[in-house]
Amino acid sequence: MSSSLSQLSNDQWMDIIQYLGADEFKAIRLAGDKAMCLSNPKLTSHLQLRMDRVPFFCENNIDFSESFIRRWLENRHRLVINDANAKMSPNRVAYLVANGFLDSVSEVVVHDCHHHRVIFEILSNLTNVKSLVLIDDGDRREALSELEAIIFHVGNMPSLTSLDVEFNNVMHGSRLSFLRNLQSLEHIRLVGFDLSEGIGYVGNLEQLRTLHLCHGNFYSSPSDDANEKDLMALIGLTNVERVHLEGFDCLTGVGLGPFSATGSIRHLVMKHCQELSEECLPHVGRMTGLNSLHFVMSSCECDDIDIFDRESLQYLNTLSSLKNLSLFYVLDDPTDLRALAGLTALETLNIALEDTIEVEDFCVEVLQIFPSLRKLRMFSEDSMDCNFQCGCLDVEFATFNFGDQVCLD
Repeated sequence: MSSSLSQLSNDQWMDIIQYLGADEFKAIRLAGDKAMCLSNPKLTSHLQLRMDRVPFFCENNIDFSESFIRRWLENRHRLVINDANAKMSPNRVAYLVANGFLDSVSEVVVHDCHHHRVIFEILSNLTNVKSLVLIDDGDRREALSELEAIIFHVGNMPSLTSLDVEFNNVMHGSRLSFLRNLQSLEHIRLVGFDLSEGIGYVGNLEQLRTLHLCHGNFYSSPSDDANEKDLMALIGLTNVERVHLEGFDCLTGVGLGPFSATGSIRHLVMKHCQELSEECLPHVGRMTGLNSLHFVMSSCECDDIDIFDRESLQYLNTLSSLKNLSLFYVLDDPTDLRALAGLTALETLNIALEDTIEVEDFCVEVLQIFPSLRKLRMFSEDSMDCNFQCGCLDVEFATFNFGDQVCLD
């Protein structure tokens, strides 16, 4: 194989390799030979660059020529830091940023970011970054000041259109003031903030199309609930199409008012929202453009769940375009699904019930209620993952516990 591949030119290799992932490219390099010139950095410019593994970013005594560094950084779009113990050189990184070596970078991902505050502060000066992901698993309180400093510097990146922050520490919502400078944001995900204050800063992001808010995080729930009246500050987000609310307790529908009023919502997730009142359902029923609707609760004591009765469920029958629906532990009886016969376009139903049921009978029942249904996923805490076919219906069994990430669409 290597003899025929070695006859390809660099341009031909670049046409091929742009469609390959890192592992696939590595396999070709291992199978090839030196004549193939696969060490040319131009061939990997479409792949992410691990800053913490690149010698010319790190503390060492090796001298690198500017031409060598430019060859590796030219047209590089994605930078990743994923080693808490990496010793990168602030002076080297600052020089490369100041002299345009990293001007092509549009995506930055930083794991264990409280270890890399100084480096991130330098990277925040990059003017073409569109997407930023910050992840921190540290649970020590001494990390909080480092994270607050990082968040402050995110506010110096007005070019951002996508921001994803996930902290194990919980930061006070007042720290969200940095969002005032990010008016170009279209996608935002915030996990690890006490949203009993500060939601109003999100309401100024008028370009948002995706909104994911988690009050606290999986490990810590703030002592004060997020006030659903504060969600009214989001009334100006008229372009939002996807909304994910997690850990917002005691919602009665008032907080959903801004989203039911826009007519733009296509995807709504309400996860681990304790004591979610059936009064929300009339507001959800006004989101007539919904394609996906997911009520995701757990059966453990972490979630205090209010059951939706049949009368309340009927408010959802206005969702004639709905294709994906999740109902986790919000039904008293599986026959309550009969109240949703108006969902004629439904193709996927994800369901979790307190009591065990006769599966084949249930499959027959749901096909009678939802004639377009093609996939039924049944979740429980102790289920074994498996699947089978019931007529035209693809049936899956899967486990779900508090905090799990699951595929719903």
